[in-house]
Amino acid sequence: MIELTKERLEALVNADPQRKWVLDTETDGLDVIGTDAPHGAHWIGLMPQGTGHCFVISRREFDEWARPIVEQMHLIGHNLLFDMHALNLTPAGYTDTMLGSYFINTSSRIGMDSIAKRLGYPKIETPDALKKGQIAYMDKAELTDYLVDDVRFTDIMYQKINWQPNMELDMRVGQAIYSMESRGVRLLGDRLSKAHAELLGIVDKTLQELRDVGMEGDPNSPKQVAAFLMSKGRKLPITDKGNVSTSKLVLQRMADKGDDLAAKVLAYRKAIKLDSSFLKPLPKIARNGVLYPQTNISGTVTGRFSCSKPNLQQIPKRGALGKSLRRCMTSVSGTGVTACDYSQVELRVAAAMADEPTLLDAFANGGDPHTEVAAKMLGKKVEDITPDERYKAKAVNFGILNGMGARRLAIELKSDYDEANRFLSEYKRNLPHLSAWMEGVWRQAETFGIVRTLSGRTRVFAGDDSTRPSISVVVQGTAAELIRHAIVGAHEAGLPLMLSVHDEILVEGDHRNQLKEIMEDCANKAFPGALGRVSFTAEATYGETWGDT
Repeated sequence: MIELTKERLEALVNADPQRKWVLDTETDGLDVIGTDAPHGAHWIGLMPQGTGHCFVISRREFDEWARPIVEQMHLIGHNLLFDMHALNLTPAGYTDTMLGSYFINTSSRIGMDSIAKRLGYPKIETPDALKKGQIAYMDKAELTDYLVDDVRFTDIMYQKINWQPNMELDMRVGQAIYSMESRGVRLLGDRLSKAHAELLGIVDKTLQELRDVGMEGDPNSPKQVAAFLMSKGRKLPITDKGNVSTSKLVLQRMADKGDDLAAKVLAYRKAIKLDSSFLKPLPKIARNGVLYPQTNISGTVTGRFSCSKPNLQQIPKRGALGKSLRRCMTSVSGTGVTACDYSQVELRVAAAMADEPTLLDAFANGGDPHTEVAAKMLGKKVEDITPDERYKAKAVNFGILNGMGARRLAIELKSDYDEANRFLSEYKRNLPHLSAWMEGVWRQAETFGIVRTLSGRTRVFAGDDSTRPSISVVVQGTAAELIRHAIVGAHEAGLPLMLSVHDEILVEGDHRNQLKEIMEDCANKAFPGALGRVSFTAEATYGETWGDT
């Protein structure tokens, strides 16, 4: 292996300034986000793309003389976002083979080892010492061989991917997410302590209420809850495996019908989950009072983002507890938070793609689509629709886009199966364009085993996969493409991104007008041909904390 020096690197770059470079790192752990992250890169592999000649340098060499040169490069990597965090590096250009693989098939395994196995590439297995974070004790020759193999295989993946123009947006998304993740979220310890006390009060209260009516076991135990409820004369469904079910759906349906015992068990479980998932771990996860949530832009089959470490998407959007938790988080800069989200974005996407007049007219006239649909189905005037009738139409409007059948709809409507099935049939009859479009998507999925978002992001169904979710892939996935456009627009306009949660984007400071304008403009310009029949609107609010928006 040829030794890489500053002079040699500069000469190579100057000889071909347009050449892209492949980069990979080996780190001492996975917690690499933030300038004070406990883990980081120890060794860096660099290769002029297409040459096969890989150089390996230490982190010391990188920081002493290579960083300013590498910052000017267009880099290629697999999960390059991780390597950028591990080096605190923002390159001039960005191409990620993991994002390219994800665009081609959202349901396939996109880790380097999985792709190597599919391609039949004899990849070197990850050394045990690296898996354990013991890079400092590794034999340098073994580590170098593994790192060089990673770099060379990344180049192979880059050459095998059929790069498409729409994939470029994902690369810009990656750069925006890097900026957002690096910024972090301020955790307000005093408010968290107050929220924790409030939650523990709910736990104690609901547990005591269950004890008062004879519940002696653990409300989180399915077997003990089943035994308790049956001792009180409740009839519970049996699962395919022959077990009595006390799932959330089962208990929710019982609670909706007025069963106070089921409602108490649900309340206890919800409070305990919030306590174990957020209130207890948040102070341990935070570093110097700052959280660094990871936004995963290639982790779902629909193309939507997911969140981890911690998963802030799990915080309830409605209700006192959810608000209380969100008020524990604010901008690191201390300038408050602007939150902006789209109005009924998935329903607008479906209305436009299906060319459904009832929905399109409601959006065009500033009406309420759920009320308009209820009126159409029931043959009533809009002003005569009751809140309950609107609720039922809303349940179908959103549920049908997620592949909801009559059984699940019955739970949502708090009705029996036959009534839900009749309601679903009436919905389809009165919205024929939407119904026909959905049938077309399902037929395509059944016939060809694939569905695509408007950008071309593809889900491939395996032979034993249910194609029922194909509608949600197209609708949710296309709505997620609009979020991707908006995140890029906000980042490139210089707004300090803070979080992206579902259809909501948060930035530091008061940028209500600008963020609203960017989100609406990006959505309305993203796919003018296919979605031009509907206008996308957004609502922005500002507050001291996330919960105040």
